[in-house]
Amino acid sequence: MNVIGNNSGSCIRIQVAHSFQCQWTLTFDTEDDVSKSIQVAGREYDKGSSTLSITGGTGKYSGITGEMDSTNNNDGTFTQVLRYKLIP
Repeated sequence: MNVIGNNSGSCIRIQVAHSFQCQWTLTFDTEDDVSKSIQVAGREYDKGSSTLSITGGTGKYSGITGEMDSTNNNDGTFTQVLRYKLIP
């Protein structure tokens, strides 16, 4: 596995054994030490996949729009796939 960054944020339980309302920031490692991040928010389900909105970005991701699919791997990790468009 190749680590390209990290994420941090918070989730609030909104329905027991069902889902959370979350928002967090994905921060990407860069060679030039310039901050590049994407913010996402939405409902994350305990099981299966969830689709969250991309709400903003910084650096080369400024003006980003799109969605992020997040799939619970049932081992304490998630697989996240971004579908986005950069608007100059």
